Amino acid sequence: MSVLNSHEPPPPPYSFVGSSRLSSPVPSVRHSPPPYHHSPLSSQEWLSNNPPSGAPQNSRPPRLPQLPLHHSQNLSQNESANLALRQRQQEIRPCPNYIVIPIMGLTGSGKSTFISLLADGPGDSIGLEGCTNNIEIYPYQINQATRVVLVDIPSFNNASRSDVTTLSSIANFLCQIYSNDIKLGGIVYLHDIIARRMDSHALHSLHMFKKLCGAEGLSNAVMITNMWEILPTFEEGVSRERELRDRYWSGILGHGGMMMRHDGSRSSAKEIIKTCLRYNQHLIAPLDIQREMVTHGQQLSETAAGRELYSAIREKRQRYASKLTTLREELDKALRRKDFEYGQELEEMKAHLYRKIGLVEESGRILRGDIQRLNGEVHARREGGEKSKKKKYLGRTALGIGVATILGLTTGVFL
Repeated sequence: MSVLNSHEPPPPPYSFVGSSRLSSPVPSVRHSPPPYHHSPLSSQEWLSNNPPSGAPQNSRPPRLPQLPLHHSQNLSQNESANLALRQRQQEIRPCPNYIVIPIMGLTGSGKSTFISLLADGPGDSIGLEGCTNNIEIYPYQINQATRVVLVDIPSFNNASRSDVTTLSSIANFLCQIYSNDIKLGGIVYLHDIIARRMDSHALHSLHMFKKLCGAEGLSNAVMITNMWEILPTFEEGVSRERELRDRYWSGILGHGGMMMRHDGSRSSAKEIIKTCLRYNQHLIAPLDIQREMVTHGQQLSETAAGRELYSAIREKRQRYASKLTTLREELDKALRRKDFEYGQELEEMKAHLYRKIGLVEESGRILRGDIQRLNGEVHARREGGEKSKKKKYLGRTALGIGVATILGLTTGVFL
């Protein structure tokens, strides 16, 4: 494994400072994965009328004009998109030139800014009825032969949504694209280099990332340290980079992953994506979550990522329960001393802990509900799926139709 030691000069920007690939590139999967189906889509869930906050507004060449729709000009955007979907439903075929690259990382790590440097236009939402809301896709045309779709993956530390919802979204999206033979060109994970330490949120996000990818999938990970341009000193960044490499990312790099820097410029972002594609010239191995749920038909709770999240939920509940026990003891002592003012403060703290415990338990219930729903759909699809396995048309599933339609509407090229 090729790594830097403390006596060597710091690597230049965009340099590879991880281990080399430990084995020859994984050959492409010979057989199409079994189908994976989710609930039907509504037209409003496929397209977002308004670009998401932080959507790129650069001045690069506009998207190609859309094909004309032979319908009333008074149709809303969503109705027009739905009509286009119906008109082209039978014509949709897999396109080998589209390569999907998920962009992952904590909230605030710079995912949206990174994507905005490259995207050819505002993104569109993929809304799989209560499951993949807030997953955004952005077209990026590298050259005539290579079209990349950058996917803004929701973070696990998002205050507006639970980790359970986030995991369900990510798992369902990754399983759907795998089932429809849509290629992954690698996985980019962004980390804020100005963060002084790896807090619990960062560690949890990293653990979930590892569980989603698995050992083989980590060989296709590109770990990016971001925001070098706003560091107080360059040496400070090098020190943090070394800690990440040697302590937190060593397992990823040991499985063949890469580590690069992003200086905030468009040329830097382009170099990262190009390097990602060069590094993964062959079809990458399926991620663990894809193999577990699609190939082996496991429930979400049985996957490595599901078990990791369950473990985090149990640990959090135990921690809150321990704090609650301590508060009750202190409250009893305060009441015996007739310290009612302190007792009132303790009561408020106890109520706050009860609310937290309730949220944790609700997360567990939501996860179990999502597991039952998704598992039922997977097994229903698999039971009658032998014939479907032989039908490799992308348009056979709702996601296949929807992804191709969004790609068409965002790039002007309908498959």
